[in-house]
Amino acid sequence: MSFSVRYASAPRTFSSASASGSPLQRFPRSSASSMFGGAGGVESRISVSSRPALASMYRPEYQASGGGVPRPDDKETMRGLNERLADYLTRVRELEQSNAQLEQQIKEVLRKRGAAVERDWSAYEKPLEELRRQVRDMTMDNARLILQIDNARLAADDFKVNLYTELHWALLELARCRFESEQALRQSVEQDLMGLRKIIDDTSLSRMQLENQIEALKEELAFLKKNHQEEVAQLRSQISDSNVTVEVDSPKASDLSETITKIRRQYEKAAEKSREDTEAWYKKKFDDLAAEVTHNTEALQAGKNEITDLRRQKQTLEIELQTMRNMIHSLEDTLNETEARTARDIDALNQIIIQLETELGQVRAQAERQAADYQVLLSTKTKLEAEIAQYRALLEGVGSGTTDDRVEFSLDQALQAVPQQEGANKSFQPDRVDEIDEPQENE
Repeated sequence: MSFSVRYASAPRTFSSASASGSPLQRFPRSSASSMFGGAGGVESRISVSSRPALASMYRPEYQASGGGVPRPDDKETMRGLNERLADYLTRVRELEQSNAQLEQQIKEVLRKRGAAVERDWSAYEKPLEELRRQVRDMTMDNARLILQIDNARLAADDFKVNLYTELHWALLELARCRFESEQALRQSVEQDLMGLRKIIDDTSLSRMQLENQIEALKEELAFLKKNHQEEVAQLRSQISDSNVTVEVDSPKASDLSETITKIRRQYEKAAEKSREDTEAWYKKKFDDLAAEVTHNTEALQAGKNEITDLRRQKQTLEIELQTMRNMIHSLEDTLNETEARTARDIDALNQIIIQLETELGQVRAQAERQAADYQVLLSTKTKLEAEIAQYRALLEGVGSGTTDDRVEFSLDQALQAVPQQEGANKSFQPDRVDEIDEPQENE
């Protein structure tokens, strides 16, 4: 008897889930697109024909004797072949069950994602290309942000340096102007004070000289008065004590008393004239001194008024200087606030950069994981295709045997001969059995 089974299987992926006791190799699970079960997703045909071919496939020590004569242990060989066939069918059933489960999971995931089911490896390239583009964009954005941060830092440094320089030069210029004006004002005030002191000294000296002259003139006047009185008294005593009789031969005798009276008048007139001249001179001197004192007093008052004006100007300049200092303090506070705000902005940009770098690292790690999953899936697909090709070659090798040595049994008998294992799905049914060859008897 011979049988052939053809499965029109849908595309499926192999999972690590298998029944207990199964000799299946465990494969990594992935949420990516499914592998193709069977012979590359097309119909596969299983044909078991000859005992020697099956023996050569499952038992290398079994060799058909000449002419296809069976050995005495044909029953043991058939039992072993049946067991191996049962194991093979069990593995096929478990693989089909795993494929169905994985296909259902993939459909659920794709349904949740809303993506169309495509049996094309280009579906992996599109998200990878998108991720690469995102990585490039994020890298460019990161570089652009770093460049902007560097430019902002350089601009802030330039602004700070320029502001400090301008403030420094402005303060120096202001201080120089204030110093020059204050120095000129101080020099003018000192010169005025020196002139006023000189005038005061000259006035005091002139006053002292005039007082000395007045004292000297008073002493001289007293001395002259005293001398005059002494001379008058002496003359009077001489006149009174004199007994000389003078006889003058003259036609008319002169009166002595009248002569003395004339002399006295002359002396009195001279003394009066001298006194008047002296009083006039002293009066003129006093008038000149009074005029000079008045002039000096006016000059002193003008100097005092000028000193008052200079003090007022000094107070005004001190107020302006305090105002400039307050303005400088305000500008310094503004500069400190600007620096603090710039530092906060830089910190915020640094946080954004750190966050973007973290996201970039996550994207790179995710891309690497997806690439690794892709490589694992590709390797798994390659291994499965190689294993399927090996099975196909073995089955084709079995089918190429002689029809005389064909082992004839039905598919139902083969399935009934499979031992039921714990944990296996008893309700497994093939997707479709296209055809079952009827047993043929050899003549």
